[in-house]
Amino acid sequence: MPLSYAIHRRAVLAGLGLLALTRRALALDPLSGALVEVRPPAVPPAFSFTTATGARQTLADYRGKGVVLNIWATWCGPCVAEMPALDALAPRAAALGIAVLPVSMDAQGLPAVREFYRTHQIHSLPILLSPDGDIARAFKVVGIPASFIIDRAGRITAHLEGAVQWDTSSALAKIQHLVGPDQKSFHPPVPA
Repeated sequence: MPLSYAIHRRAVLAGLGLLALTRRALALDPLSGALVEVRPPAVPPAFSFTTATGARQTLADYRGKGVVLNIWATWCGPCVAEMPALDALAPRAAALGIAVLPVSMDAQGLPAVREFYRTHQIHSLPILLSPDGDIARAFKVVGIPASFIIDRAGRITAHLEGAVQWDTSSALAKIQHLVGPDQKSFHPPVPA
């Protein structure tokens, strides 16, 4: 067997193995086993990211909202697998005052992410960019996708690494619990 054939065959088998692991991870209860709660909640590191229009933003721009911060890239297989679920989660979460913020680390920036969104029919997520990878360094991420749940006071309450099936009712309920109640829609009980 020629060496190039053996290398090609190994690459194909490795890719199939990764796909199988990703499919298995996505089939599990969305957050069980992967989610690490942060007690007490921690202040996130200072960082900024860029929108598709070139505006700089930080998490402070989302204070008062819950946030699902997802660090990803178009070249990451598990990231690609979970993006449709994040896209489906975004409008449901927005109705509860929770922003889904997928920040891409693609070095090619806006063109790569815009093409990915078009190709994969991602319509509900904003395009957010950190092409220099500063966000991954700030959060000390060792692998992507990596996600952080941030409460309405701007503190990290949980984090996880790996692909998740975000678009389930149980995942949304867990996120809602971790970010806390929406103060705008919260009405304390009326004393009797």
